[in-house]
Amino acid sequence: MNVIEIIKDQIISAKEKTDNFIKNIELKKWNISPEIIETNMNWQIGHLILANYLHGIASISGANEKVSERINMQNFIKFYGPNSTPHMFLDEKPKNEELLKLYEFIFELIYLEISKVKIEELNSPTEIPNPSAKTKYEALTTLFKHQSWHNGQIAILNRILSNN
Repeated sequence: MNVIEIIKDQIISAKEKTDNFIKNIELKKWNISPEIIETNMNWQIGHLILANYLHGIASISGANEKVSERINMQNFIKFYGPNSTPHMFLDEKPKNEELLKLYEFIFELIYLEISKVKIEELNSPTEIPNPSAKTKYEALTTLFKHQSWHNGQIAILNRILSNN
């Protein structure tokens, strides 16, 4: 198993954990933000779409036309970026069902991008500036580390929502 296969396995593993939480939290509960954690599934999944696009697609091959046809990234930065909160722009954000489709779409593209990366390219600089990573290797490993960190938040959210 080479390093690219290991990275892909880690990305798949982090996504599978997220997918298990997605199955456990009803879509109708995705916009509930318990005070104790002040987040919700809509924000978590939207944030992962945005971050995973940056780390797994744009950093690897640059801006992606297929993504720009389906996702207004400026809006996603506004809705789900680092300076956003789950309570902002509620009427403008994608509906939960649409967000779930975009989440799957982003991962399809990530898997495609990983399949194109050659081992010797991993230490190359990212195709676009990335505040978390200087190289393609760092960008791809940040993807699964970041998603795993959010899985912890989603796990707590799941526990709270299942008691409501």
